Amino acid sequence: MQDNKVIEISTRVNQVKPGTLPTKNRLRDNSNGGEPPMDNKYVTHQELELSNEKILHHIDNKFAEINNNFVDMQRQMDGRFNEVDKQFNKLELKLNDVKNTANHNKEKINWLLYTAIGGIIISVITTIISNLLTK
Repeated sequence: MQDNKVIEISTRVNQVKPGTLPTKNRLRDNSNGGEPPMDNKYVTHQELELSNEKILHHIDNKFAEINNNFVDMQRQMDGRFNEVDKQFNKLELKLNDVKNTANHNKEKINWLLYTAIGGIIISVITTIISNLLTK
């Protein structure tokens, strides 16, 4: 008995005798047969779902790996930003120290100038008064 018998078009279903049609599905039945030729292009729902699950699992792993890379980059950037902030804080403190020193020196210079100008004005006034009183 042959597994792959061709039924002629003129044959009707009620005229086919039992045992003349192929009854076993084999892997070779799925190769270059059927209409259109199948060439193992078809899968069962279970195989498709399993394949999809594997692909989705692989995608999830890649997303997790990318997420971990982003987290690592974020940590590195945070560390670098913290270092830059520390440097700016140090510069700001130095700048404030320089400003305070300049203001303190400005006050000393102003005091010295006012003292010198005041001394000159007092000596001019006393000279004028002494000249007016001695005449």
